[in-house]
Amino acid sequence: MTTDGHFPVLPRISSERTISRRALAQTLFSALAAGFASPLSSALHPVRKHLLDAALLDLADDRLPANDEPLFLSAQQITTLDVLSEAIVPGARKARAAQFIDLLLSADAHDVQQNFLAALNASESTSQDRFHATLSSLTPTQLDDLLVDLSTESSPDRKHFENLKDWIAGAYYSSEIGMRELGWTPDRVFPQFPSCPHSEGHV
Repeated sequence: MTTDGHFPVLPRISSERTISRRALAQTLFSALAAGFASPLSSALHPVRKHLLDAALLDLADDRLPANDEPLFLSAQQITTLDVLSEAIVPGARKARAAQFIDLLLSADAHDVQQNFLAALNASESTSQDRFHATLSSLTPTQLDDLLVDLSTESSPDRKHFENLKDWIAGAYYSSEIGMRELGWTPDRVFPQFPSCPHSEGHV
């Protein structure tokens, strides 16, 4: 934060390059340290650790634009995560949130990986039980109903949903697209984040 309470101004985006995810993550955490509302529901979620790992963020900048091959998840799991990400946070697909999460998971501990897979599998199982269809094949209405089911207080899979939601929120809001939604621009910054524009209220 600068002395006047604004986010630090990062270099202007040119048509040849974008702001690095490391710089965006630093700006995001500077804002959180100053007391702005976090897009993550848990301060202990594993994604926070990754967003402080400069080498891993630099690897993401190098790898994501040029390679779609999963590092940890299967191709079907990536597809499921991509559909789920876009439904929870519109714009996550454009920000390549699923691919970024896959890269982070490839560098994480076995128990974190297994917790993520359990959460993703729980969403898929609920889709199969309710609609007799894979999550990636659901209609928009069915997908919205699925998210409501998963996120209700009484859902046995609510913790799984919250786990996935924080991974997705961390991946999206540490991207240039996500930071712009929060109010950051290369040459103008805002003293506080606006309210989340997603009417569903998942993030």
